[in-house]
Amino acid sequence: MSVKILLSFFIIISTFVFSQEINESENVYIFIGKKISIEEFDTNTQQEKKRTKEIDPETGDTLVVTQQSYIIDNAFHCKYSVIKNLMNQLPKETIEFNAYNHYGRPGFENYENVILYISKNKKGDFFHQKYIYDPVYKIEGKWIGLLSSPNDHKKLKTIDINKNDVIKIALGVCDKICQSIHYPSPYFKIKNGFAYPKKAFEINDIISYRKTVTFKIKE
Repeated sequence: MSVKILLSFFIIISTFVFSQEINESENVYIFIGKKISIEEFDTNTQQEKKRTKEIDPETGDTLVVTQQSYIIDNAFHCKYSVIKNLMNQLPKETIEFNAYNHYGRPGFENYENVILYISKNKKGDFFHQKYIYDPVYKIEGKWIGLLSSPNDHKKLKTIDINKNDVIKIALGVCDKICQSIHYPSPYFKIKNGFAYPKKAFEINDIISYRKTVTFKIKE
């Protein structure tokens, strides 16, 4: 009986919302973080190959099947200072986690301070919940937030801010469709390649919305 070797490939395709399913509220860590570093890495160098033996039903030959998974997302190792825990207590003042993005670099890296949503995988390592973040600013000693997709949160009470246009966000390659999603009126004013935030949200309102709507956590 001869032995044949087959090589099979499995591509892990990213979902739009989560990089890993959340089963318990204890595994959602929400905090205000300040960026220290974000470094891209090749996650496929860490994927293990699995070998199994199977019998060919037609020839009776023993087949050695090699399987390897490939992740098509861009992967980033992130290091952030924990400024304030908002849900569940992180173990250290500096936290490291991996983030995955199918469209390029993570959007939250454009902000110095941001609300981040992370969880632990089965190995105990932290990972970022995909595409979910909310920029924050400290105004007159109080944290206020800018939701990353304000159109989804029209029922939340807003606070008028940035009357002097001191806070501005470079639009970069964000086109009209991108702007309508992430920088819609009346929450932002668009002018000369920048988005100027005009309406912000209470931090508690943002967290309550994320817990009940985004993560389906019962309060």
